[in-house]
Amino acid sequence: MGDSGARSKLPAGYKQGVSRPFYSTFVDSQLLKNGKVSRKDKLFMLILVAVGIIVRAYKLPTPPRAVFDEVHYLGYASDYLHGDFFVDVHPPLAKLIFYWITLFLSPGANADTLKVGDKFDPSLPYVALRLFPVVCGILAIVLSYRLLRVSGCRSWISFTGAFLVAIENSLVTQSRLILIDAPLIFAISLTVFAIQKADLVTPFTRKWYQFIIVAGLGLGAAMSIKWVGFFTAAWVACISVSQLWNLLGDLDVSDRKWFAHLGVRLGAFVALPLTIYCSLFAVHFHLLPYGGSASGMLSPSFQATFKDATQAMPVQVLYGSTVTIKHNSLDFYLHSHNFTYKGGSGEQQVTLYGQSFDGNNEWIIETQNKTPEGALQKDYKEVKDGDVVRLYHKFTGKYLHVNDVRPPISEHDYSNEVSCAGDRDLLGDSNYEFTIRILAKKSHSKNDLPMIKLRATETIFQLIHRGTSCVVMSHKDKLPEWGHFQNEVLCVDEPTIPNTMWYVASNSHPLTDNDDKYERVHYKNLTFFDKLWEYHVVMWRVNAGLSGKKHPYASTPESWPFLTRGINYFTHRSARGGNNSDESGSHIYLIGNPVIYIAAFITIIIVVFSKGLYLIIALNPFKIPDQNATQEIYHRSSFRFLMGWVLHYFPYFWMTRELYMHHYLVPLYFSVLLLVQFAEYQVSQRRWVGYAVLASIVAGSIYYFIRLLPIIYGTAWTREGCLGARGIWDFDCSVFE
Repeated sequence: MGDSGARSKLPAGYKQGVSRPFYSTFVDSQLLKNGKVSRKDKLFMLILVAVGIIVRAYKLPTPPRAVFDEVHYLGYASDYLHGDFFVDVHPPLAKLIFYWITLFLSPGANADTLKVGDKFDPSLPYVALRLFPVVCGILAIVLSYRLLRVSGCRSWISFTGAFLVAIENSLVTQSRLILIDAPLIFAISLTVFAIQKADLVTPFTRKWYQFIIVAGLGLGAAMSIKWVGFFTAAWVACISVSQLWNLLGDLDVSDRKWFAHLGVRLGAFVALPLTIYCSLFAVHFHLLPYGGSASGMLSPSFQATFKDATQAMPVQVLYGSTVTIKHNSLDFYLHSHNFTYKGGSGEQQVTLYGQSFDGNNEWIIETQNKTPEGALQKDYKEVKDGDVVRLYHKFTGKYLHVNDVRPPISEHDYSNEVSCAGDRDLLGDSNYEFTIRILAKKSHSKNDLPMIKLRATETIFQLIHRGTSCVVMSHKDKLPEWGHFQNEVLCVDEPTIPNTMWYVASNSHPLTDNDDKYERVHYKNLTFFDKLWEYHVVMWRVNAGLSGKKHPYASTPESWPFLTRGINYFTHRSARGGNNSDESGSHIYLIGNPVIYIAAFITIIIVVFSKGLYLIIALNPFKIPDQNATQEIYHRSSFRFLMGWVLHYFPYFWMTRELYMHHYLVPLYFSVLLLVQFAEYQVSQRRWVGYAVLASIVAGSIYYFIRLLPIIYGTAWTREGCLGARGIWDFDCSVFE
């Protein structure tokens, strides 16, 4: 009698073991009901599909001009069509889909010169390309309904939550343009749904395996669209660790079954997504066999793998050789151009340039003393360690030079400005002379001799200025706009060695170019994973380099939940505004729905402060909670959605690159799910209060969706209406009549 009484007092989901109660991970019957699709669910999903089509596809061909980053993704599709190699900061899946759509509908399309605001060429199937994010947006709406249902929300509350996703202004804007956030959110929503659904299925059954695999596929897709998907991978990892921890305390789960759970999760959530990720990069490399705009960012060994790579160049560097010189750490070219410093000496700038090959990267190595140019081209004289050289900039006819003035950024007493100045008649000035000091060899070097001679792609060296004994170096800091945001080059006394290391990336000399008796460069034989690693290093470098420019619509993470500003995506002024076009003025401005943003953030604050302690205690499978089954479901799903918001939001605080409001769309999605889960709990505890709050949020959201509709779709608006709706935001009302 006593034992049965003790068992009856145990919370839902707990069993009495031999020596203690324990949490049972077997699926509760109440949860099983949430996983079934009723006739009402089908009706609600049908309505949501209709709403999604209306909201997402409304006036899809408008504007018939390139909007914001559409120019980039159309350009990437064009690069795929031509096979020209490019580097983007995002993985390739979404770009590949845009390419496949273009290839199927218009293989002759070209968007190489497209700029924001330009009219689309008739050959570009831009409406079909915009349709792909639209479909992803609609699917995300329906999946939002399903995942809220399997998370314990009743059908009409789940419908309300999916409806909020459908009419959220920033999600609508982002999902009807040729951009990649809508596919990303769809992939993440698929992952979340499959994870939640797997909880309602008995482990190791066919359905359980199906949903685990679907979660892995969604995760692989998310990771392959944007690196944000790796935040989702961290979310899945946290849930898996929590589940394995609970299974560890379940006395009905044997050790063998526990390791089976671990193995399945490692296969589905690690091996499967990484296989998808790597496979898509293999497709990416296969479709880009020719050196393109980004080939200059790559190592010579990578560049040599392209079909249009030049014949193997001579390895030995001679006086009179035309060379390009790369920074060993940053892999950018030593560069000069016909622009001068805004201050300091006022002489010609010397920078690092990391994009495609540019003639301004070429230098001729000359002797210290005057030697006729023709003689340098005829004599076989090798450049060696300790030699004193002059570097002649081929395009501008000036020499590499160091001034005893401070550089534009690093204004320390021990730093000197590096510029280009002088001409071929200037001799005997040590400020134009540099000593070659060889430090090391690259790993692919075939030369076993002592490091005496300068060898292309193999030798790592320093340039030591004879006049001041400083060492030429560069770093990640970039010059302002007048320096085209290129990396600063300077000369420093006793600098850190990695910043002073250079190598010859290309080498040409009339005596050796076409004579096979001279040794050729031996490139490293790159495997797929070598190329994958180098490509990711370049991606990371490009991503970090986005911190140099100051975009007028950049914002900081702490401002995103409060929606203080958005992004100007597109502006087209009417004829009255000075444009010769007969089109009326239109404006697309990415701004969220303030009611949804603020309500979701307030929910986060409430959940953290009211239930935070319980969420921590719930991690202990040996602690028996005093919550009923409804509360247990609420806490589990709330914790997951809150964790999704945290893991997708807080990493941005540690990023140094420029950020924008659209980076908050995934955290916003998780916060909306949390808002709806919280509303479900309030309705179950305080029925009419929950109804009133949810109705107010929906009404306010519809109001702001309708009020800001013209800047979502780029439709006509009056200037008075625009000014009345603008409030604290900075969208441009002058475009309207």
